[in-house]
Amino acid sequence: MLAAREVGHEVVVATGAGVVPQVQRQGVEAWEVGPEVAGLAGGGTAAQRAAFFAASAARRSEDLVPLAARWGPDFVVSETSEVAGAVAAAVAGARHVVHGLGAMPGIGVWDAYAMHVDSLFARWGVSGTAESVRESVYLDVCPPALRSGGERIWGDTLDLRPTAVPEGGAPASVDDLPYRDTILVRPGSPGDGDAILAGLRGLPVNVVMHAEPGRYAAQPGHVLISPSLPIASVLPRCRAVVSPGGPGIALGALAYGLPQLVLSQETGTGGGPEDGAVTHAGAALTATALGTAAVERAVRQCVPRLLEDPTFAASAAWVQVEIAAMSTPDAVVRALTAEGVPALR
Repeated sequence: MLAAREVGHEVVVATGAGVVPQVQRQGVEAWEVGPEVAGLAGGGTAAQRAAFFAASAARRSEDLVPLAARWGPDFVVSETSEVAGAVAAAVAGARHVVHGLGAMPGIGVWDAYAMHVDSLFARWGVSGTAESVRESVYLDVCPPALRSGGERIWGDTLDLRPTAVPEGGAPASVDDLPYRDTILVRPGSPGDGDAILAGLRGLPVNVVMHAEPGRYAAQPGHVLISPSLPIASVLPRCRAVVSPGGPGIALGALAYGLPQLVLSQETGTGGGPEDGAVTHAGAALTATALGTAAVERAVRQCVPRLLEDPTFAASAAWVQVEIAAMSTPDAVVRALTAEGVPALR
């Protein structure tokens, strides 16, 4: 988005109401489209998630498709599970690009989406199928070490270095913390936050937690709780990360060579396929943490291991090298527009 704008392309972001202000703060035009995605979005079976996203995409297409048709984009870039983006591209006669959010889902996940994709194309009366969507260029933000084997949904891929949107420098209060080592914490809930703080109690480390401070009791001087931390500026000051997982925090930590503890809320791996892959690559520990007692116990046992065993940091550093070798956003914009297309929208 920002890379395209910086080289002179016209950019509009179509998103939910809650994200519109964030986009506008970057000086980019935003369209409010469709419903907010919540509820089942992060749980359920693959078929249930596909049905949920398809239903929201059908509603979103009612706003998005007419706007895109009037605006006349050359490109439509949509996220992995955003079915409406492919339809908007087809109606507008634009080239469709799929932006990965983490590890590319397995082919079985796509099979669950296929019938919904076909249905939405038919609803708008345009040629296109789930198989034609698989021919779109896929921007792969997952470093090679975390990619799974087997059949891939998209075969035409461009590597894209995962990059956080600039949010300003770290607050001075981070640099004023007393200890040498700092742990970044992103709790899944206030209850988890209390348990994580309890698990870290007694360790000679600073704790920087991304949360609303009003939900927590007064903390000692080595603990900083803030709802507006510029994560990309804080991560270089950290030694490890504790979170429920997910591609944003997992790849963000690895971009700075940081090992991490993933507190999964279900059996198996963490919040997405990349979480299990990070653990498999030796850069993380994953603990099933159902309930505050389990969270506290996992933090107390695992964080010292991440700090004391150098193999975790070494594995994270290897993935960091892979991420640094991936194409920058501006290089990807140049590659996509190299065929003489006048604008990336």
